[in-house]
Amino acid sequence: MNEVPHSISVSSTPPFAGRGYRLMQTGFWTLFALTVTVTLLSGPPPIAFDDDSSATAEALRRAFAVLQPLMWIQNAAMIICGILATHQLHLLSLRHRWDLRPFRRLVPMVVLSCAGFAVGISVFINALRWFLAGQGVGEAVAGRGLVIELISTGAVSLFLLGTWAALYYACQAFTRLHQIEVSSLRHAAAIKEARLQTIATQLNPHFLFNSLNTLRALIDENPQQARDAVTQLSHVLRASLTSSDCMFIPLRDELSTVNALLDLEMARYGDRLQVERHVGLGCEKALIPPLLLVTLVENAVKHGVAAKLGPAFLRYEATLGPAGLCLRVQNSGSLVENWQGKGGMGLAHTRERLALLFGSAATMRICQNTEGVEVIVSLPQQALTQQQP
Repeated sequence: MNEVPHSISVSSTPPFAGRGYRLMQTGFWTLFALTVTVTLLSGPPPIAFDDDSSATAEALRRAFAVLQPLMWIQNAAMIICGILATHQLHLLSLRHRWDLRPFRRLVPMVVLSCAGFAVGISVFINALRWFLAGQGVGEAVAGRGLVIELISTGAVSLFLLGTWAALYYACQAFTRLHQIEVSSLRHAAAIKEARLQTIATQLNPHFLFNSLNTLRALIDENPQQARDAVTQLSHVLRASLTSSDCMFIPLRDELSTVNALLDLEMARYGDRLQVERHVGLGCEKALIPPLLLVTLVENAVKHGVAAKLGPAFLRYEATLGPAGLCLRVQNSGSLVENWQGKGGMGLAHTRERLALLFGSAATMRICQNTEGVEVIVSLPQQALTQQQP
């Protein structure tokens, strides 16, 4: 049986640190650059001159034209500084794993970091502004107050960095949620597979002991039948050991194991056991979980034949219809005596296995009729056929 793989530790893998981060970084600052470009190329809105005289409006237009080169430089510097600052925030987050911190501790650290970077950006841009003013490029703003420029530039920088941080940590949270979901699904699938393999490889030890006792009795009485019984037992054991290799097998392979099992039981019980086999047209290609019918037949022998004295019968039937494959196993006996409150682990495991594999699409019913106890299993086939290569 394969071991259950360890689930991936979500906390060991920094989320949103590769292609997703680069796409967000590029997209955010590209959108800001496009917004600035459209604003600068459009010029001041006409409504800004509605209350001014024509001379005043013309003066404002000339002032805007003079300031426009400086605005281009300022906004270009803002974009470059913003990219560098946000990338530093990203590196800080990865280095100190801020994405693992609770929200109440994350927010103050991010706000303080954004404020610090905003102050630095404001100082740099205003230093650049005054340098350009000294070179004659920004003479129109040389007389404006430095404090006002520092506050306004810092406010814009803080808004941009705060918006970026909110989007960044929202993506972090979404990526982490996705990682947790994927890890949980993988873990659940591994547990489910291990559980299926455990159920599939369980062979009733009583069957093995009884078969060996039968072989021991046959060795002196009928050596040829003993040799045949060894072959049949090896067939059943091989099927049990290899049942976890495939999730589904053709019914014809299962029938080969079932018939070997029944031949062993008939050698044990002799004429006391009567067996009937009915397989409908096209059923042999139908797909079933390994050892499904073997478990039903073994359970029928244990509770229907071994539990009573005198003649007993066992009948299995397979039919294929629009709803899928229907398997019926009927045996002599009483449901009240042999099912209610007396173990029934084979049928309980079968029911659990069908639920794991098919959910509500497969059904198993146990009922009492005039001839004995009957187990009816219905399996869908269309989806299984589509999965086959």
